[in-house]
Amino acid sequence: MLLLMGMMVSGCQFDASQLIRPNEEVQDKLIRVEIVFTDDKTLVGYVKQLAIDPESKVYVGGSSANYLYDVEGNVVGVFNYQRVLYMNILPAEVEP
Repeated sequence: MLLLMGMMVSGCQFDASQLIRPNEEVQDKLIRVEIVFTDDKTLVGYVKQLAIDPESKVYVGGSSANYLYDVEGNVVGVFNYQRVLYMNILPAEVEP
């Protein structure tokens, strides 16, 4: 708590509201996709972007760590763009 107070008083660009409701903002930006990999395996989930996300990591040699999300914006997996053949954009799931 003292650290949080210190950050707020010091004038840094810390947005404390993200601690309370991080998933609401993420959910608005998620795109439902089917990812087809070079070995013909598929994965259905949500991504923030169709390109490499700025939050992703790209390693020497071309491999990358990109996050796959569920409908609520929780990280459920990681995939490597080097192994992605293509992505199909799918319609958003309809909640009952």
